[in-house]
Amino acid sequence: MISNKLIAIDFGSTRISAMAAEVLESGELKIFSEESKISDDVRWGIVEKPSGASFKVNELLKLLKNSAKIPDISNVSVSVGAKSMKQISVSISRFVGKPNIVTENLLSEMMEECERKLQLPETTIFDVIPVSYLLDGKRLDEPVGQTANQISANYHVILGNSIIKSELERCFDRTGIMLEYSPLAAEAISIVVTEEQEREIGCALINFGATTTTLAVYHDGILQNLLVIPLGAKNITKDIQELGINEANAERLKCLKGSALESMVNEPMYIQIASVEEGEPPVKISTKFLATIIEARLDEIMQPIFDVISKLTFNLEAGIVITGGGSKLKNIIEFIAEKTGIYARFGDHSEWLSSDTNEKYHNPIYAQLVGTILLTHEFRKEHPIEETVLKPEKAPKIKKSIGEKLTNRFFDFFNDDNKLN
Repeated sequence: MISNKLIAIDFGSTRISAMAAEVLESGELKIFSEESKISDDVRWGIVEKPSGASFKVNELLKLLKNSAKIPDISNVSVSVGAKSMKQISVSISRFVGKPNIVTENLLSEMMEECERKLQLPETTIFDVIPVSYLLDGKRLDEPVGQTANQISANYHVILGNSIIKSELERCFDRTGIMLEYSPLAAEAISIVVTEEQEREIGCALINFGATTTTLAVYHDGILQNLLVIPLGAKNITKDIQELGINEANAERLKCLKGSALESMVNEPMYIQIASVEEGEPPVKISTKFLATIIEARLDEIMQPIFDVISKLTFNLEAGIVITGGGSKLKNIIEFIAEKTGIYARFGDHSEWLSSDTNEKYHNPIYAQLVGTILLTHEFRKEHPIEETVLKPEKAPKIKKSIGEKLTNRFFDFFNDDNKLN
């Protein structure tokens, strides 16, 4: 018998986490337990050390069985969002010369042709998203049953280096656990920290991770842009380490006394921290100078994101929503508002959690796991466990309330010189 408890794993760059939860009839999530282990097996969302990662996954699942009281775990889900992934736009046309009726089979054939067109060496197709249909030059959202001389379909295809999928599969081959579903990480986060209305009128979601920072821009209910910047909160910590202190103290200093804006440090103070060099006197650091270091790195991380936002052809009426572990940095809301002139707020996935949920799970670091479990719940309703496949044909739809649903997605991943070979 398949358990109603769903398991999601988050392969983070600093730790691997596993969560067990169940979606109640109300649509709320009841979390039973979460376990995590520090890890250096993942880089930019890609499992680089499958052996190490699989060992940690096995250990985590053993712990989860005990803490969540699950007799057996055979299926898990993992949301995927790697730096090397990117979006390519493709158009496919059919019917030339005489009227034909558009059928579901025809649309399926056109989508398959789109996939074949982009089957390249060392490349994996993660999703094919129908964006729009033109029948004799007229746009229709629902073309089935209509008659036309010509139909054109526009797709956005999500591609990535094959290593993203192959190394994840190698990891799970070593565990003996089935990878039930792999939604896109951006989708998992966005469904729990933004509202349908916000995505309609325009909003930007910024997820501050340890080694990546992600921007997702919505308008008309559609994800219009997605950038994955290969820099994150850990880079700020490394900059602070350069003052002569160890990583643990640098991270603690950033969280307790750091500020995203130097101008907001009104009463500077000096803090003494043990030097990383044995026998050397303590390092004395001004909170004003600390804020200068943090703001300088934030400027570098955020500039590509701010460039995209400044060039949007529509207004972000719902403002900017931020989430992720790095979003807890003091004055980061003020930093974003000052740099963009746009209202910003913290993302909150609390409304998805049952009333008896432990307060710690309201932390933004759990948003991706929560979203992954909710998507897996919807996926399993459409694909019973006996029929589960690794690559779903379509992303499932989630309803928080009657009438709400997931929207189509456009993806335009940030590219830089740090691609996988």
